[in-house]
Parts: sequence; structure tokens; C-alpha cells
Amino acid sequence: MDTVKSSVSAAATTAKRTLTSAPPADAYLPWNAPGVETIKDDEEGKAVKIADTMNKMQRHNFDQGLFAHPGTYPVIARYANEPVFLQPDTAPGPRGMGLKIFNTPTTERRMDGNTNNTPNTQDFLFNNAPMLELTDIDTTLDIMQLREKHFDSSNAALLAATAARTDALKQTAPAMLPNTHIIAMSMFTQSAFRFGDYYGHMGLFPTAPAMKSSDIADRTVPSHAPPTILSDWLVDYFAAHDAIYDFRIQLGTDPLHHPTEDASVVWDERSAPWQTIGSVTFPRQEGVMAPKRRVVWEERVRLSPFAGLEGHRPLGGINRLRRRVYERSWRKRKELNADEYDDVKGVDDIP
Repeated sequence: MDTVKSSVSAAATTAKRTLTSAPPADAYLPWNAPGVETIKDDEEGKAVKIADTMNKMQRHNFDQGLFAHPGTYPVIARYANEPVFLQPDTAPGPRGMGLKIFNTPTTERRMDGNTNNTPNTQDFLFNNAPMLELTDIDTTLDIMQLREKHFDSSNAALLAATAARTDALKQTAPAMLPNTHIIAMSMFTQSAFRFGDYYGHMGLFPTAPAMKSSDIADRTVPSHAPPTILSDWLVDYFAAHDAIYDFRIQLGTDPLHHPTEDASVVWDERSAPWQTIGSVTFPRQEGVMAPKRRVVWEERVRLSPFAGLEGHRPLGGINRLRRRVYERSWRKRKELNADEYDDVKGVDDIP
């Protein structure tokens, strides 16, 4: 069984990583240099179609930015599964983390403009895979329409349709991710962001001793576990330990080796080494999965990197797509909840 698991893990790694041959360099490329972004003529129309498709699935389911100002900022975060369908924690798949930072410098220009009503926040969204199998806007449209078509079918029907694609190995890679304790996972933005005058990928890497202990890092979800096992493990962890992450960045030097338009490429760490630029700490606490906290997250917290600082503008076709999809998704969420949007103003708003 261990041999089979090792083979699957190796296959998953191969599917996720596309290593490049770029030599190590520190000649970081400006975020707006030629080749960093290439906008296609038909992107807008396809973005609308993808947003429409994802709305259908919702109905089925009812400067150098912040880091130029050293200091301590209050943050909130939420761990989550990111499945195509609602499914138990025993099912392997991508795991995500949403991070909202408060009290960002008012001197930094914001993408949504600096006004008295503009929240001084910065959001980042992370995933436990360093790449995004959806690749680009054309692939995303194909996959989303495929998922919506088979939404009410068995999971086997979707898997069969996906297996018939020429990029089947890449599209099935998320299902091969190891199903382990979420607190021990490294988290990645997957796509590129502006970093002041430059651009790069960002990530969160566990550094607290408890997060890296063998008891935590090597813990795998049993097939017979309760459907909320990952949530249960998080509750147990935070009852006894702090969670500490290094906030790191890979800075791009060449669009060929460090592309923004193909989100399925993992940037080679030899040519774009991870550099630590900050630390994120969550103290031990009770009630991390309390119902009242979940309600606030679901009804009052909006996470969008596109309402953040200009110095951290999301880049590439996938992010240009996300901007439209996130806005459409939020409007649909308000419509389904029949509630007015009232975003949290600080950590004290979280029970």
C-alpha cells in the first residue's frame, strides 16, 4: 500500500510541476514589462461565460505595497476545502486558505481608489498546490462548462469526461493531492501578483514546531473518518498550539521562465528562490469552528485581492478572469442569502 501511495504521490508531483531551465538571477522584471501579461482579444466574453457557469453551480449549492511598511498588522483567516462538489473531508482534493489583513497603510494607492469609504484591507487567497490546473481562460471555460454539465451526475461521469481530455493528467492532479492535516500544509497564491515594482508568486510556509512535528505533518485522513475530520483536527490543534507561517515570495526575472499567463507552470525554485518577507501568527484559541464564527465568515466577510493595494495587483489571464468571477459570485451570494453586504471592519468583528 505504501508503494502505491508513493507512486500516486510521485504522479501528482509530476503533474503539478513543470520545471524550467532558467539560471538563478536577481534581475527582477517589472510587473508591467512586455510579456508579463498578454491580454487576448476575446477574454472579456469568455470571462462572462465562466462567471455565468459558476453562478449556475452556486444555485445548485444554495509601491512595494504592504511590505514597504514594516510593522504588525491584525489578520483573520479561514481554512476551507475547494472541491468541485460538496464533499466530506475524507475525499482528497485542494485545500485553501483566505487571509484578510487590516489597517494597511493609507498612503498606499488602492486598486479601487482611495476614498473615505474604502476599507484599509488587503486580501490574499492561497491553495495547497503551487500551480493551478486550469492553466488559462480557454481551459477554465472548458472545464467549468464540463463541471456544470455533470453537476447533477455522478462524480464518475465527470472523471470520465475529464479523462478523455488531452490534458487529463493535469486536470486530475488535484484529486491526487495528499489528504493530510491542513495545518501542516504550505499554501500558495498559484498565480502571480505585482510586488511593488516587480512581480512574483507568494506563499505561506508552516514554521511553528507543532505544525512540523511528525504527529501533525504525517497525519493522513483515514477513509473511515468522520466527514468533518479536518475541521475537528483544526479545533484540537488550536486548543493547544499557535500557528506560525513564513510569508515568502518568488520574484520573476523572465516571462518565459516565470510566466503569468499560464498558471499551471510551477516556477523553478532554482531560478526563483523563495524569500521570506514576513511572518503570520495565529495564537492558540478556542472556538475556531464555532457556529457563530462560521456565520460571520459566510455572511459578512468578503475576500477579494482586487479590492486591495495597487502594489499587489493580481496579474495574468487567470486573475483577470477571477476579478469578474469574484464580483459575480459575490452578487449571487447576496441574492441567495437575501441579505445586504456588510463587510467586517476588523478582527473584533469576528466572534
